[in-house]
Amino acid sequence: MMTLLALLVIPGVVVGLAARLPLRMAVATSIPVSYGVAAIAGYVYGRLDVAWSLGGYAIATAVTALVVGAVGLLITGTLWAWRRRSRPRRDARPRRDAASDRRREGRRREGRSARGRRAWPRWPRGRASTWWILPGAAVLVSAWLIGQMILTELTAGYGGTANIFQGWDAHWHADYIRFIHDVGQASPDQAGDLRYPENGATLYYPSTWHAIAALVMGICGIGAVETFNLVQIGSMALAFPLGVAAVAWLLTFRRFSRPAAATSAAVAALAAPLFPGLPFVEVMVAATPSGVATGLAGLVAAVIVAALADRRLIPAAALGFVGISGVHPSAMVTAGVMVLFWWLFDGLRRPVRARLRDFLVLAGIAVAGVVTLLPQILTVSEEADDISAFEFQTGADRAGSWADAAALQVRHVEDWGVRWALLALAVLGLVVVLRRRVVWPVLLWAGLLVVCVNAMNVFGNWTGGALRGIGSIYYNDPRRIGVVMAVLVAAVVGVGVGVTVQALAAWFGRLVDPITDPGGRGVTATRVAAALIALVATASWVIQSSPEYAVAAGQNQRWGRMVDGHDLRAFEWLSEQPQAYSGLIYTNPDEGSGWMYATDGLPSTARHYLPPGQTAPLTDFLFHTMDRAGVDPEVDRALAELGVTYVYVSPPNYWGFQQPNEHLLELDATPGLAKVYSDSQVRIFAVRAAFSAAELRQVLESSPFPPDGRTPLTRATGVYGAE
Repeated sequence: MMTLLALLVIPGVVVGLAARLPLRMAVATSIPVSYGVAAIAGYVYGRLDVAWSLGGYAIATAVTALVVGAVGLLITGTLWAWRRRSRPRRDARPRRDAASDRRREGRRREGRSARGRRAWPRWPRGRASTWWILPGAAVLVSAWLIGQMILTELTAGYGGTANIFQGWDAHWHADYIRFIHDVGQASPDQAGDLRYPENGATLYYPSTWHAIAALVMGICGIGAVETFNLVQIGSMALAFPLGVAAVAWLLTFRRFSRPAAATSAAVAALAAPLFPGLPFVEVMVAATPSGVATGLAGLVAAVIVAALADRRLIPAAALGFVGISGVHPSAMVTAGVMVLFWWLFDGLRRPVRARLRDFLVLAGIAVAGVVTLLPQILTVSEEADDISAFEFQTGADRAGSWADAAALQVRHVEDWGVRWALLALAVLGLVVVLRRRVVWPVLLWAGLLVVCVNAMNVFGNWTGGALRGIGSIYYNDPRRIGVVMAVLVAAVVGVGVGVTVQALAAWFGRLVDPITDPGGRGVTATRVAAALIALVATASWVIQSSPEYAVAAGQNQRWGRMVDGHDLRAFEWLSEQPQAYSGLIYTNPDEGSGWMYATDGLPSTARHYLPPGQTAPLTDFLFHTMDRAGVDPEVDRALAELGVTYVYVSPPNYWGFQQPNEHLLELDATPGLAKVYSDSQVRIFAVRAAFSAAELRQVLESSPFPPDGRTPLTRATGVYGAE
């Protein structure tokens, strides 16, 4: 975990310091910035045919820091020269009397502009407030609690941290990590080299998260499966507390005191694990890049808004925007929509500097992110039809869909029922923000609610199609939309608790100050005490309630469904056989045996549970004709052209709707294949044409479970013990 933390923090801090950010701000913005460096470097290295490595990551960090520093100096120097040139001569300046100076100083101390209006809160210069320690510590504690709870459940299972997740997305993610580690190819638009080993057909898949994970794999010297498990848990545990805390800050920093804003952000960070979808359900279903990017989207949105007041944050905002997009493109939209709603319903009414200047900064950050990602955006747009085709309708009636979406009862989250206490605190937070006329999060939540309901039960008129177009950003999956809604609700919960306890603390402090502390220091002490009480209470609630979510994240779909001890034993044996790595090993994607690539680097034809279809025509052809090997010349030519040396069969199928494939399950009498391994559900066949007689005899002699041996289960028990 420390390796992952270093890879995610150090590059971002280096770039932040190059932009002349204070250390605490460089650390706070470091993770999305580091992802931004990795996203750009992975794509550029892919174009230059340079392998992705730790050294390449360091070089990319250094180059980015130099560019950011040089551009910053150029802008600073230009502004200084322009101001010096436009400054009136000393003898031409109007004289100011002492009273005018005193009024101006008073307004500055009160945080008001020259016209007497409340000015935009700026990042503190000079002596900084220490209230930032509160949310910073809360994020670390929350991340530690999340990670520790899931790891405790994971390590209790078979294989510990190397336990294979028996699910769809995890198969692909672990394979991608192994591919980047072994091949050094981290460009997202070249993911087809992994997905389609037959021909390397064009495929875009965001690779930034996997690129960082591949570095962890190399540095720690662990397998791809263990890397996936650890990096998944660590990155999600960090992303959601950070994102929720940042959204809470975005709701409060213009309307509430610094203690209230800090307490709200801290409580929100600690409250994140109270929501099953933040991040336990995302870990449970292995929606890793999507979950990490959605968690960090709130942080990037907050940095973009803060950049309006402090232009030193512009590089962090632009790189962070690129970074979360490189992890998963949906996060670019999530962060952009948050900023858009804030600007339309808050920033336009109360601009930071001026409406036009604010717009130009926001537009500049957006353009920088989009231009940087333009080649990737054009590639992924070609697959928009495939993405929009996903269906997750629940079949509930219209009223039930509205109620479920409003209560965050989306797929998988509904397993734990409605969290009434959290919803009650969210209502309290709603009252608090509406009293200060902060309406943009409410409007954003309402918009997401409509899109979520439409994903559950499509509206029967033209609005249904339009909303499906919007929802396709999230695969029209109520669970993914519900994650964004839960981030907003968790932030509002933090605001409700944080502002309320600080209001009570201020009232109590003013009440007792004249008696106990005429100097006025009692209010500060009361505020600190109230914040600590709120945080301790929230952490205690997490410790009591969240472990049940961690059980699902650390144990569900973790053993035996697709890959068990028989498969792992077969993978290991196959990895030692002749020509195991000289061609391809044909596997049924429905059965999940493509995990052999992640575990042992075996070149399986299936790196994903989805079949390749016509994108890989030879692979698809053999899926329906393998039982004619040695009889049909077309099949033999396909085997030779594809370079298949072994056929691996290990039912059952992954999904219930997938029908057993008789063309792969009935191969014993196929003339072109020789059965060389038979253990429980596992069958391995050698393609006769790919081996000499001596090689085939060697394979059969080395097989611990030859087809003519004793009953596989009896032999396995005798050799390896009871399972």
